[in-house]
Amino acid sequence: MSQLSNQYDQLLDYLKTQKAPTKKKTPAKESKPKKIAKPEEKVDTKKLLEDSKIHSYIPDDKFDIESKSLGFSVKKFTTMMRGKLIEEHKKLQSYERPYISVTELCDCIRKCYYVRMRYPVNLNKLYNYPYLYIIQKVGNEIHEVIQGLYDFAETEKTVVSERFKVKGRIDGIRESFLCEIKSISDDKFKDTYIREHYVQANIYAYILNEEYDYKINTITIIYVMRSLKRIVAYDLPVDKKLAESILNRAPILKSSIETSQVPDPFGSTDETCKYCLYRNQCKDDKPHEVLQAFAKKQKSTPKANKQAPAKKSRKEAFLL
Repeated sequence: MSQLSNQYDQLLDYLKTQKAPTKKKTPAKESKPKKIAKPEEKVDTKKLLEDSKIHSYIPDDKFDIESKSLGFSVKKFTTMMRGKLIEEHKKLQSYERPYISVTELCDCIRKCYYVRMRYPVNLNKLYNYPYLYIIQKVGNEIHEVIQGLYDFAETEKTVVSERFKVKGRIDGIRESFLCEIKSISDDKFKDTYIREHYVQANIYAYILNEEYDYKINTITIIYVMRSLKRIVAYDLPVDKKLAESILNRAPILKSSIETSQVPDPFGSTDETCKYCLYRNQCKDDKPHEVLQAFAKKQKSTPKANKQAPAKKSRKEAFLL
């Protein structure tokens, strides 16, 4: 018994010397880094619609990628505008015009001849910029606003010169002022008037003074920026000699149309030649006295080149 007691006491002494087991600290969970928002990716609308079953009834060819819209097709609308421009062009050519327009006189006479004689041309290229249709409509509205508000004595007056067989329409007349209204793109306005606009208005003033007994002594050109944030007006004198020089082109064009003889390119400029769709035809139709603007440029180019050294004579070659 004493032996068991002795063993029990030894066991107690051993247990007292042992440290109580400590709980192991579990490592703290690492906080996950916050997700940084990725930049918003461009959404492919067409793909979303294709993946969605809701709009699966919409045919692919009806979706306009350019406008990103199902309700309005920009592509279709531009086609419609071009169609309207072509329709108006064909309508203009469908009836005879006994008078030459003032607008034609301010353009290349040969080009006007090709148009009048209905030379074939790619109408899609002619109206490559369909937004011209909107520009024309906006221009018409600008004219109506100014003509309706300002105190003009006459507006939209049609004038005819029986002497030159020329016809045109004047935007506005007020006392001794003839007013020409032009809408223009802001970036194309160079803080001065455009010569063609002055020439056109000058012809109107000449016809009024010479054949209608008016007393016009000042031409006013009114420029309205298409942004509708600025209007600029210029007063210019009437130039009788300039008007007559341009009006003298009318009988030439009229005679050419009646006799089917291609006239010289009176009034051609680098700008009109550069974008003219009749340029190849014009090259084939050689001019008589007046060169095309592009031909003048080609003719003057060799003068700028250095002169080639003169060939040595036979005698000089022999002596050497």
